[in-house]
Amino acid sequence: MRCLLHRVLKKGSFLWNRLPDLRNGTQGVKLYSVLGECHYAARSQGRLRLSKGAFPSGYLTQYLCTHNLTLSVTETLSRLFCTKVTTSHDLRDDNGALLKDGDGDFPVMEAVSYWTREFDTAGVPEPDASAEYIVAHVLGYKAFSLVSPLARNLTAEERTRVWELCKKRMDRMPIQYILGEWDFRNLNLTMRPPVFIPRPETEELVEHLWFHLQEDLYREEDDFDILEIGCGSGAISLSLLYEFPEAHCTAVDVTKEAVELTKHNAKRLSLNDRLEVKQMQFNTSVKFETKFDVIVSNPPYIWTQDMETLEQEIVGYENHCALHGGTDGMGLIRDIIHTGHRLLKPGGSVWLEVDPRHPDMIQTYLNNHLQYQLQLTGVYHDFNDRPRFCCLELLE
Repeated sequence: MRCLLHRVLKKGSFLWNRLPDLRNGTQGVKLYSVLGECHYAARSQGRLRLSKGAFPSGYLTQYLCTHNLTLSVTETLSRLFCTKVTTSHDLRDDNGALLKDGDGDFPVMEAVSYWTREFDTAGVPEPDASAEYIVAHVLGYKAFSLVSPLARNLTAEERTRVWELCKKRMDRMPIQYILGEWDFRNLNLTMRPPVFIPRPETEELVEHLWFHLQEDLYREEDDFDILEIGCGSGAISLSLLYEFPEAHCTAVDVTKEAVELTKHNAKRLSLNDRLEVKQMQFNTSVKFETKFDVIVSNPPYIWTQDMETLEQEIVGYENHCALHGGTDGMGLIRDIIHTGHRLLKPGGSVWLEVDPRHPDMIQTYLNNHLQYQLQLTGVYHDFNDRPRFCCLELLE
């Protein structure tokens, strides 16, 4: 079949004449292209003729057919160098609903293509990635790239599960909650609504802190203590504990759900022996039994005026107290600055993820409140080149 399609692309046309099952006839075909990826599904009760003109420059844009043919094409330009061509029985009823084969199996690529179209039509963000994540999860893989979609079909049970999860995505449930897990740096964390979902930017915050701790020469003792404010799923604390065996963390959060999820993830990753988790409202009067080498936080920093612009996935499912930082997004940030000098060991530092408007505001605030003995020593940009991470160090 690979040679057959090569002839279509290079030499002209080729005629399939009354194949009883086009799907079985073309499973496993892969062609490579510099333009993108196509998913091609067709049903023919007569003859199907593809000519060289159907594949200009290696990309499927039109087709020639004879007799009774139903064709659907999903074009994804974001992936380079790979073109996948799949034909299958068109399994839609008169209302457009997707049906199962008689034997209960269902083509993997057809399921991905169908739900990509459904998500796109419904305005679901990242429709192709959503469909691929869900199908891969049901098949037992973390990424769709690990699946051989043309080598197998979904069983009836797998198809039912895919449809159930995809309907949740249609309701704009975040993919992390649907899968019930998500990777953060080197860890796989359990995810549950309404606990805040860690973003890629927070991985960058941990990366900057990691470099700081690696290069830190002021500590003479082997062990060091970290305080995380607003722990959510425990992503920051657990990542640091995993990468620094000499670290001990105290993680606090105002919500019971976050505290329970952090404890669950810590136990699951066998990191709970170096972690203390507390449910508490962090404010300027808070007290701890120890002082810390590092305070780290991804605090709620969204401005009141910006809360209305959040996506449906965030508004409908994530806890707003993990998002809303007050009128200017600085509510908890100010409390951290107020208490930092009391909670830090000599030479200690505070690491924050913030809104791009906040670094200048933090500098101004520190200039006007010298009594807090902190100085802004570093502002780091995220992968979109926005100033998002601040390092405040305790004055000696």
